[in-house]
Amino acid sequence: MKKFYILLFSFVLILVGNVGQANAAGFTDVKPGDSFYKEMMYLDGEDIISGYTDGRFGPSDTVTRGQAAMMIAKTLDLNTAPSDTKFSDVKSDYFASGAIQSAAIAGILSGTTDGKFLPKKPVTRGEMAIFIARAFELTDEELISFTDVGISKTSYSSIRKILAAGVTAGYTATKFRPDELIERQQFSAFLARAMSDQFRLDVDVCGYVPEPGENPDRQTVNCLLTKEALKANIPPEIVKAVATVENGSWKQFELNGDPLVTEDGGIGIMQITTTEGYDVDRLKNEISYNIYAGVDMLSKNFKRTVLPSVGEKNPADLESWYFAVMAYNGTKATNSPFVKSTGLRNDGAYQEKVFRSLNITTHIDSIDMSADDFIYLANNNIDFQQSHFPIVGNVTTLSKEMFEDKDTVRYEGNGLRPQPGTKPDLYVTKTTTQETITIVGGLVYDNNNPYNTFGWYPAKVMRNGDPVFGYIASTLIQ
Repeated sequence: MKKFYILLFSFVLILVGNVGQANAAGFTDVKPGDSFYKEMMYLDGEDIISGYTDGRFGPSDTVTRGQAAMMIAKTLDLNTAPSDTKFSDVKSDYFASGAIQSAAIAGILSGTTDGKFLPKKPVTRGEMAIFIARAFELTDEELISFTDVGISKTSYSSIRKILAAGVTAGYTATKFRPDELIERQQFSAFLARAMSDQFRLDVDVCGYVPEPGENPDRQTVNCLLTKEALKANIPPEIVKAVATVENGSWKQFELNGDPLVTEDGGIGIMQITTTEGYDVDRLKNEISYNIYAGVDMLSKNFKRTVLPSVGEKNPADLESWYFAVMAYNGTKATNSPFVKSTGLRNDGAYQEKVFRSLNITTHIDSIDMSADDFIYLANNNIDFQQSHFPIVGNVTTLSKEMFEDKDTVRYEGNGLRPQPGTKPDLYVTKTTTQETITIVGGLVYDNNNPYNTFGWYPAKVMRNGDPVFGYIASTLIQ
């Protein structure tokens, strides 16, 4: 948070431009009742913003790309000394030349395709989103309903990221206005929200607004499970497979609105039975909290030193979660990889069921273990004889739902779809398994098929030198 605060501070300095500053207790052109008045006064009280020498703040003024580059470079301790740049319109005698070159080398700022930077060009709302997302290394992306922010928009992923961070909500529920110039008062609002809980916007994760006793639709649950898994650095496929084995319907509530509690005491969608350390009332009545608890248990299991590790113990490898998944149900003889009485592979073990429900081929059968590696105590608990099990051939299955913006993949599907789903059965362009496809944003979900448990990535492929945009199914990524 400290890094976030410091960088925001430098962004605020952008607002003063190259004119003199005034350390004003207030601004002559800002008064109670104005848009974002409290946010601007908050930042003024924190000595974060200042106005012009004439006492104005200029709430409707804009900020240039050159000013932004200088402030970012200073914040990150980049070289700001005047220098030659790679941009044809930024000479060494320009006040921000060194900052622009340094920020460009660091990958924070970029120019146009014809080699220009446009240092005097005002910053747009879309560019603001890109600057913040890159500088703060934001990764979480929220679903958006902005009709003016399509997947072909350069700022698409960044806008989703600042929305997830509670920094913006757009102009309306359906408009963000990415090409509109950002004003100082708007930027103040972004800053105040990022810095203080009293201004930060509430985020309806996955667009979900809870209603007492009502189950969200299945694709909303798909999104909630996925996002909570990603937050904990767990393959979403694992979390959703556990939810499927525990509660195939993915329901939190009974038809009459009562919380779902099974005969063995399992609560909600993740069938939580170990409630110590968790709020039982919330486990029953809040699906997001119930999912959090289940994910938290899996995460803790993965870190338990009493459980054997698998392979490289890479969290992105599905096989690495074999024993963490076992422990979710219990490290009992019934869940041993081998049948206690025969020594044969135990297909009925809990973790085996979970991995089968993934509906993708994994390499758990290549985990180098035998029946002798598991001893059973009097209480029927498993005594693990090995602390680590390698995988024969070291071949693992990488999660297909942990990719991010700008990652490149190969695809086994027929091509890019115009919408995240298979209906209608259309393609924007066909693709081959040898083509490189670039992901341009986080997962979205199929609103036409409630039973799909995977997600869809916004993506692009090059055609005759131009990008073509569409959606690819995560499950078909190679």
